[in-house]
Amino acid sequence: MKINCIIIDDEVLALDILEDYISRMPMLELKGRFDSPLKALDCIVHDDIQLIFLDINMPDINGIKFYESLSNKPKVIFTTAYSEYAVKGFEINAIDYLLKPISFSRFFQAVSKVIHIPEVKPTTSPQPSFQDQLNDESSKFIFVKVEHFTIKVELKDIAYLQGYKDYVKIYLIGKEQPILTLNSIKHYEMSLFSKGFIRIHKSYIVSVNQIEIISRNKVKLIDKDLHITIGGNYRDFFYELVVNKNI
Repeated sequence: MKINCIIIDDEVLALDILEDYISRMPMLELKGRFDSPLKALDCIVHDDIQLIFLDINMPDINGIKFYESLSNKPKVIFTTAYSEYAVKGFEINAIDYLLKPISFSRFFQAVSKVIHIPEVKPTTSPQPSFQDQLNDESSKFIFVKVEHFTIKVELKDIAYLQGYKDYVKIYLIGKEQPILTLNSIKHYEMSLFSKGFIRIHKSYIVSVNQIEIISRNKVKLIDKDLHITIGGNYRDFFYELVVNKNI
């Protein structure tokens, strides 16, 4: 399930940067960006906001004072150019404190404290790594509608998915012919994210356990004679989640 979030900052550049970073995180849903805390109140009350990226030093009201005034407090990650606010931010149980200019790596680190990030490791073995750690048996397969039938597909058998406008091809390990289903790649991005799969391109989701080689922003899969380009919008997220924490 996605986490509904908003950005509050009086600087347009800061709003733009955070909006871009949020767009790279499939578990975050941006519900609004505001240049004033007062303009965000209605959204916080009515849109089930679970996380706020909140600037501290703003002209109409201090971000910390604003957050303390909320009766139902979402989780908060403070953003500011002034390090002297850090101690106060943590005193009110902030998730994290980001000092501007904010890098994507630091942003990812903060958000990782809020969302569930699966532990994944590239491997040269086709055997599943973290699917077997799941306790819920239903998390090990998906049901896929194919023409007039609905079939059960084991996640450990999936090498990758390729999305088109109105349908998705699901390629299985050891089989040439894909499963064709009417659905969106976005649907599978969300349902498979915490189950050992990651979107690396606007058209591709791959099984992390099937990644054999990562080279020049491409991945080579174990079972398929295929090199898939890592899309620019997904590159930082992929390297932070899969590569950097394992080297």
